[in-house]
Amino acid sequence: NEDFGAAGFRIAKIGCRPSGDDEHVAAPPLTPNSQKEGDATYPSTSLGAHTLTNHGKGGENQDSYVASCSSSGSKCLIGVFDGHGEQGKSVSQFACDQIAKTLFNHKDLHTNPIGALEAAYLQAQSMIERTHSFDAHHSGTTAVAVYRHRNRLFVANVGDSRAVLGCSQGGSRGGPGSLGATGAAASGGETLRAVDLSSDQRPDREDERSRILAQGGSIHPSCVPMRQTRRLGHAAFRGRQPGIVGEDIKPEDKLVILGSDGVWDRVGSQEAVDIAARHRDPSAAARDIVTVARQRWYAQTQGQMSDDITAVVMRLDHDTLAQNSPPPTRGSDGGQSVALPSTA
Repeated sequence: NEDFGAAGFRIAKIGCRPSGDDEHVAAPPLTPNSQKEGDATYPSTSLGAHTLTNHGKGGENQDSYVASCSSSGSKCLIGVFDGHGEQGKSVSQFACDQIAKTLFNHKDLHTNPIGALEAAYLQAQSMIERTHSFDAHHSGTTAVAVYRHRNRLFVANVGDSRAVLGCSQGGSRGGPGSLGATGAAASGGETLRAVDLSSDQRPDREDERSRILAQGGSIHPSCVPMRQTRRLGHAAFRGRQPGIVGEDIKPEDKLVILGSDGVWDRVGSQEAVDIAARHRDPSAAARDIVTVARQRWYAQTQGQMSDDITAVVMRLDHDTLAQNSPPPTRGSDGGQSVALPSTA
């Protein structure tokens, strides 16, 4: 469904159906005059997303996402929430709504975005325990979000959904996503390489394994596909803070991709950037990533199964400033998609 936020800006939340107007996700608020930076300029932003429901796993899409820009275009929030368990859809929807609502209303959003984003995650967990305690007893959700604040990106993560940056070759960026990667030619003739902005929180990571064991936990082989060591809702998250990093936006930074594990279990970070680099339209890029992942799921399961698959793409255009644009549109193919063109 599509919802309308404050000031008439359309907010996309596929797989999230709010139950009341007070739960609608609004756009990021404008910066108070006292905190504006004079004539500072920022790259324009365009957002797109696409999601496909699982096949052979119950038929309900438990993924949720948010894609939202401020009216100035200098602040954006994108997030992907992959629900798990019997009430996974309810928990992922609630977390999606709550994190955006708390973040946008936090008193320190403009002065301390990291603190505001951390508080939004902790508040979401507290509210899930308070209002969805039954739903969340055996259910939970991953939560990866990127908040763009002017010329900075703030990335928060719980679980194994992932955020990936696509940047031009030859820049100063490094990271695990770029190791051994050749990159792909972007629609503007550039070659992009992938840099992971988040780390999948899974028990095969040595630091996560050590943390669990040090706290008296244990790790056992299981046929149940619950591979995250942290998540919202489930008791495994309690007392744990989300992993949050801040990055300056550099001229070589061209796009950001968020995806649920339905993407990353079948498409690597570099390949996702390669796919997105072929499209100027971020909605087309997200649709292509999801389509490739679905084809891989079918090929590897003889068409018997695929996970919920969701991708959100943010493009950063350093050559143009954000300017007013028409409202976003919804794709009309077999899945669900949304495009939010450059916003001012």
